[in-house]
Amino acid sequence: MIDIVSLVYLMVCTPLICAVLLLIFKLIFKNIPDYINFAASTFLSLCSLSSSVLLFEYVITYQGYTLESNYPICVIQNIPLYFGIYADNLTSLFALLVGGFFLVANIFSYKYLRQNRQGFARFYIYLNLLQFFSFCFFLSSNLIQSVVFMMATSLACYLFANFYFQKPHAQNSSKKLFMADLTGDFILISASVAFLFFSTLVPDTANMPTLGFNNINSLGLYSFASLNPFMFAFICVLFVIGAIIKSSQFPFMSKITLCADAPNPAFSVILSPVVLAQGVFLLYRLYPLLNLAEGTFEIVKIIGIITAILACAIALRENSLKQFCSWMTISQVGIVMCTLGFKMYETSVFYLICSGLATTLICYSLDCVSYCSGSQENIRFLGGLREKSPFLAVSYILGALSLSGLLFSGFYPKTELINNLAVEKSSIYASLFLIILLMSTFYLFRVYFRVFEGGYRGSYEVQKTSKLMKFAILLLCIPVVFFGLIFAKYSGAFLSFSSLNKVSTPDFFVNVFAFIASIFGYYLAYNIYFTKRINSLRVRFLRRIATEHFWCDYFIDFLFEKLPLFVAKILLFFEKYLIGILYTLVKLKIKIISFVKEKLETNNINSEFFTLVLWMFLIALIFVILYFKTGVIN
Repeated sequence: MIDIVSLVYLMVCTPLICAVLLLIFKLIFKNIPDYINFAASTFLSLCSLSSSVLLFEYVITYQGYTLESNYPICVIQNIPLYFGIYADNLTSLFALLVGGFFLVANIFSYKYLRQNRQGFARFYIYLNLLQFFSFCFFLSSNLIQSVVFMMATSLACYLFANFYFQKPHAQNSSKKLFMADLTGDFILISASVAFLFFSTLVPDTANMPTLGFNNINSLGLYSFASLNPFMFAFICVLFVIGAIIKSSQFPFMSKITLCADAPNPAFSVILSPVVLAQGVFLLYRLYPLLNLAEGTFEIVKIIGIITAILACAIALRENSLKQFCSWMTISQVGIVMCTLGFKMYETSVFYLICSGLATTLICYSLDCVSYCSGSQENIRFLGGLREKSPFLAVSYILGALSLSGLLFSGFYPKTELINNLAVEKSSIYASLFLIILLMSTFYLFRVYFRVFEGGYRGSYEVQKTSKLMKFAILLLCIPVVFFGLIFAKYSGAFLSFSSLNKVSTPDFFVNVFAFIASIFGYYLAYNIYFTKRINSLRVRFLRRIATEHFWCDYFIDFLFEKLPLFVAKILLFFEKYLIGILYTLVKLKIKIISFVKEKLETNNINSEFFTLVLWMFLIALIFVILYFKTGVIN
């Protein structure tokens, strides 16, 4: 009988084996049928999912037990580097998500690729490579391995963004995306190398696996004790900056929109928590380390709430389905980051998974809309699809209700979050979160009324939804409806940190305010985009009074047309002139070097090593400048 460690390694390597087999088939057999690629990839993805279910069951059954296995790869200056797996409650849960998301992507992609008739085998090779990199990242036993496979994930995203390489726009966007991801990767590498050096200075760490997550708390304490506060905080801030870039947070929000040229099924995978939220997951892993540095979580909190508000403001006026999905997902990841900034570990994980399931369901529903309407991406040329495809309307409604926190899985984490904010007495953040709730519900149902209600405005005859696509979406509907209730009931078994920030007595009035905010967002979307009641002749008299005495028209025009555009321009202005700030930071290098020279007199810092780290960070800074200079923000 196969042991659990061998099972996990087999689960991790199965997508890589599948990618190699498909590549061999493609090289040997020139005209291999499409269904062979689909069947092989789907079957092996199902095997990986089955293995992840067994791993999750094993970890949950033996509560508090962590599965760890390390194999030495090489030794660099007496520092051993390992490739290994580390499975606890958190990693096994995300491994289960990886298996589920990629199985859905395999099933959903077949009919979509059959319609486009381009790069069928290549798509499944890329998809399996991305799954392999994701498994290796989430199950990494040490920090170096996590950063390496995060870089590999960046490469896979680049391949998907440049999938239609004949298009000049796809080529340019993919290059900018890769440059932006490399920026975050270099920063994370700089922070990891610095942490590696300083954590190995203490003799007690000699027998520990190199930067192993199982010993991250002890390594953090040793590093904190052996470093001055400035250096330790500097390393932690580097980790946070790298995670912000990788998760497309402010001011790098536009990075993920560069993936819009990727095939729709792959684009939905990139927006899912298994790819976009890898930066957030790295912060989860480094939670004990970052908790020792004062002010680190304040940065995470502020960046998260700014991202959530700005992304919501942009999504309010977005008419492209892909761009709408991008900003919707970025806003939800911003809420997750803000929640982690309040050190609500369990709530942040809970919200990330529930919102990730809902956003993925919405993305795949809108992918089906594009497929059925002849690749139409503009919602102004859609409408009336509820009668033509009621299944898609129902699936979108399930995702929208969950993401807005009205019903299903999304209700529980939003309730827990708003109650935690009330307990923390953070009235400002609680008010901002209620505004985000209102805006989120509004733009979700705005798209629903524009796409599924009214009359059809397109010129292409609507096709029927494929049964395979329906089946893939149905697989997503089940956890969107039930996962939140299960997690809320058995969170102690799901997360080892479940005692953190647990609200025992939810405030009834806080829940009522959150519910009213969501309902009001739906009410506005219903009146503006469905009944057109605000512009109806039946209320002409009231409209005239409101216009003459209360300036209602000006307020509505400002709220729904000028305000989102104004906020978007502020964002573009900031990102444009951020280059000047970055150039100023380069000038500060001289001051930093002088500070280091002063510290060298006390022999607290190794000069050669710190110079190396400083130059790596400077290279990453140059990549940031090039990222903006190449015209990502148009």
